[in-house]
Amino acid sequence: MLKNLLKKLKRDHLVRDSVYMVISNIYSKGMAYLFYFITAIILGTEGFGILRGLLPLMDTVIILFCSGIPPSMARYISRYSGKDYTWIFSILLVMVVLSTLGALFIFLLRYILSGGYEDIGTTLYLVVGFTVISSSFISWGRGVLQGLLKIKDLSETWIVEYLFKIPLAVVFSLYLGVLGAILSISLSYILGGFFGFHLLRRYIEIEKLDIVNTLREKRDLIKEVIFYSIPIALGTASYRLLNDLDSVVIMSLLGAQDNGIYGYASLLSRGVFLFASAVGIPLLPRIAKTRDFNSIKKALLINLTLITPVLLIMFLFPEEILRIFFGVEDERAVISLKVLSISAGFMSSYTVCASALQGLGYGKIPLYILLIGITLNGILNYLFVKKIGIVGGAYGTLISSILIFILITLYLKRVYKKCGGGDLNP
Repeated sequence: MLKNLLKKLKRDHLVRDSVYMVISNIYSKGMAYLFYFITAIILGTEGFGILRGLLPLMDTVIILFCSGIPPSMARYISRYSGKDYTWIFSILLVMVVLSTLGALFIFLLRYILSGGYEDIGTTLYLVVGFTVISSSFISWGRGVLQGLLKIKDLSETWIVEYLFKIPLAVVFSLYLGVLGAILSISLSYILGGFFGFHLLRRYIEIEKLDIVNTLREKRDLIKEVIFYSIPIALGTASYRLLNDLDSVVIMSLLGAQDNGIYGYASLLSRGVFLFASAVGIPLLPRIAKTRDFNSIKKALLINLTLITPVLLIMFLFPEEILRIFFGVEDERAVISLKVLSISAGFMSSYTVCASALQGLGYGKIPLYILLIGITLNGILNYLFVKKIGIVGGAYGTLISSILIFILITLYLKRVYKKCGGGDLNP
């Protein structure tokens, strides 16, 4: 049975699209490692810790105020293929406005979190805010390409983004420190956004645009897209915050030095997530269009096949991996990487299940589950980090990820049976 399923996978477009995303994500993740490695050397452990403290906040705000809309837009584009797409440019205007509000919210977070975050200079927060706004264009272009199922073109936007990010990070970090490292991110977003716009012009005719009037005429559709994006945005932002809540707590309680050490282990464990996103990105619009539950089985099988070797390497050889990538020899980092690699396995499977539920129209469910996980993770991280240091952050994240995976698996099985299915296991 398994052999026949694997043969069918080879002929499925989901596999082809996933291969494109795997390649681009491996590339972008490798470049992300290089980005962090370079900034760690240039900025030092403390500077790297500051960067690790700011980036989770920046990414969470970007997702919350801006990046939840593209997946929702992709869903509607895939369902209404061949129709008028002028409304997507009004969506871009909405995204720019919302991302500006997100940039202002960054300054509020500075005082809400207090602790080590209040010691960071205002200039850094200004650059972070600029990066939040600049992310709207590239996110919009990716949403359009995803909805059109142009996965190969979508993957190329990540490649171009990192082609600019690394050299900019080297130059700017040398001269401007942490500020330069963050500025390189914003500029790569802008340049990658222009490239994505160039790609989508192949598929969408851009003649005379009247964004404001279109916003009025298509307001019902635009409202539907935005409202549907709310649970996606909250869920994805919660997912991002869940993965880095440990770093935020460590930055606040222990400082930048310990946060830098923990950041090495955390970054390496994230390698597993690239496989989950490679499967989940093309899965969402396909499920929305076909409502084929077999695609969920295939996606879970692909994800499991890809992540198992990576998890084994990280768990069995954490000390060697840390030494090779970052030259770090710290027992706390070794233990953290072991624990976080297990956690990453659960969370990668959760990502695939969440994409399936979003495509089926159950966008709120992953949010509810993540809110439970974040609440538990926040409590555990605060208690464990105060008691046993950075390793406590890893254990808190592991416990939360196990609970989240169990909850979403149970709900997905419930939906499957409700729609006339049976056992989800391939």
